[in-house]
Amino acid sequence: MASSSPVLKENIRKAYDSIALKYSEWTKPTYSTRIEYLSKLLEHLPPSPLEKSVLELGCGSGQPCTAILASDPSLKVTANDISPAQLELAAHHLPSTNVALIQGDMMGLSFEDHSFDAVVAMYSIIHLPREEQVTLLTRIYKWLKPGGLLLGNFSAGPEDKGSFDKHWLDGTDGAMFWSGWGEERTCEILSSIGLQLILREVVVDTEEEKGEGKEVPFLWVLGKKGHN
Repeated sequence: MASSSPVLKENIRKAYDSIALKYSEWTKPTYSTRIEYLSKLLEHLPPSPLEKSVLELGCGSGQPCTAILASDPSLKVTANDISPAQLELAAHHLPSTNVALIQGDMMGLSFEDHSFDAVVAMYSIIHLPREEQVTLLTRIYKWLKPGGLLLGNFSAGPEDKGSFDKHWLDGTDGAMFWSGWGEERTCEILSSIGLQLILREVVVDTEEEKGEGKEVPFLWVLGKKGHN
C-alpha cells in the first residue's frame, strides 16, 4: 500500500474537491450526531485558566463542529483537511483569530509531543489505509497532553481492507477510499496504544445516495490519555 499511497491520497483530494458543496449538504443529517459527541468531548475537557488547544482532522467545510469549537475564545483550534475546496468553504465562515487551517494529508502532519488538549476526527481517519490508521493513532497519542482526549469515529462494520468509489456522490474526479478494522479490533488498537476508552458506542447512519437510504454503522469513541 505504501507505494500507491501518494496516488491514493491525490485521488481522495480530487474526489472531495469535486463534491465539496454537495458533501457539505449531504452531511447535514449527521449534524445532530456530530454535535452530540462534540458536546461529550467538551464536557470531559478539564477546566483550565489557560488557553486549550484542539486539533481537528478532516474538518471539511467547518460545519458544524469547527465552528462550535471556534466560538469558544478559550480554545485554540488547528483544523486540517486534505481538500483545498473544503477548506475554502471553511475559511468563509470561520474566524481567523483562533483557528488555523492546514491543507494536506493528515499523515503529513507533525506536532510536538503534548501539543493538544483534544483531537477530534469525525468521518476522516476512515479514509486512511488501515496500517496508516494505526500509525496516525499512535502519533495522536503522543500529540495529546497527559489527560488529553481523542474523539473519533470509525467503521463498525466488517473488517474492510480497502474500498474505492470513483463516482461517490456523483463525483467527477479522483476516487474515494475507505477502510476499517471493525469495532472490536479498533477498540483493541486504541487500548493497546494507551488510550482509556471513556465512551464506546455504535451509531447507525442512514446515508442517502442515488435516492436510496443505506444503513452504515460507525463506532464512536472518546479516549483519554493517562497522566503517567
